[in-house]
Amino acid sequence: MASNAIRSARPKPKLKPAHLFGHAVLLLVGLVLLYPLIFMIMAGFFTKQEFLGSVIKLFPIPKEPTLDNFRALVQGTTDAAVTTYLRNSLFRTVYSTAWAILTSFLGGYVFARLRFKGKDQLFLLLLATQMIPTTIAIIPTYLEFARFPFMGGNDVFTGGKGILDTWWVYLIGGPAINVMGTFLVKQSLEKVPFELDEAAKMDGAGTFRVLFQILFPLQLPIMAFIAITTALGTWNDFITPFFYTNSDALQTLPSAITRLSSALASPGAVVNYPLIITLSLGITIPAMIIFFFFQKYIVQGLANTGIKG
Repeated sequence: MASNAIRSARPKPKLKPAHLFGHAVLLLVGLVLLYPLIFMIMAGFFTKQEFLGSVIKLFPIPKEPTLDNFRALVQGTTDAAVTTYLRNSLFRTVYSTAWAILTSFLGGYVFARLRFKGKDQLFLLLLATQMIPTTIAIIPTYLEFARFPFMGGNDVFTGGKGILDTWWVYLIGGPAINVMGTFLVKQSLEKVPFELDEAAKMDGAGTFRVLFQILFPLQLPIMAFIAITTALGTWNDFITPFFYTNSDALQTLPSAITRLSSALASPGAVVNYPLIITLSLGITIPAMIIFFFFQKYIVQGLANTGIKG
C-alpha cells in the first residue's frame, strides 16, 4: 500500500514540445532510412510484366502479388544459381573473417609486445597502405594474380592465367594482414601490463598458451568488432569476384547480381527488375541482422582500444 501511495505521489513526467518535436524528427528520419528496404520488399511481390507495365508509386502495391521472386531467392532460377552464390558468399565471409581475426591478433601482438629494430617504421609503413584507394589497386592486383608464379600455366619463361578464375583468388587473394584490426589490437594490448605475461611464464606457460589462453580472451571485444566489420565488408564485396573470376560457379551474390543485371540489360532483353531487387534484398537482410544484433560490440570494441572520436 505504501509503495502504491509513493508511486501515485510521484509527478508524472510531462512531454515538452521540444521532446515531441525531437521524437517526430527521429521518426521521420527513421522512415526515410528504412524506405529503400520497404520498397525492395514490396517490389519483390511484383511480376516482371506488372512491374514494367505499372506506374511505380512511392509505395508500390501489386495487383496480383506473387512469391516467385522470393522462391528464386531461396531455390534459384534457370538464369541464376542463387544457392551456389549464397554458398560462395557464406564460405568467403567465414574464411575471411577467421583469417582477419587470426592475423589481427598476431600482428597486434608483434607490434605491441615484441621489440625489434625498425618496428615503428614498419608499423607506419603498414598504416600507409591504408591510404591507397581500392580502385587504384584493381589493375595491379589483376596483373599480380595473372602472373602468379607456377600457377595456371605460369613459369619463369611463359605466361598463363595465374590464379585468375580459381578458388585461390578467395583463399590467398585477400589481404595478407588486416591492417585496421592489427592497429586496434596493438592499441588494446599496450594497455595490458607486461607483468601478466611474465607471471604466466613463471607458472610454466609457453608462448602459445600466453597468447591464446591469457591475452586472446582479453581481446574478445576487439575480436568481435573485427569479425563484424570484416564479415559485413566481405559479404557486400563484389569487386574481387567480379574482376578476378569469370566462372559462374565462383560468383558470390553481389557479383552475380551485377552480372545478371548486365546480361539482362542487353538489347532486346526484358529486365526482370523484381527478381534483381529481391536478390539484392538477400544481400541486405543478413548484413542488417548482423549489425542489429552485434552493434554493441562495435562500440565496445572501439572503447577498449582507447580511441576517442
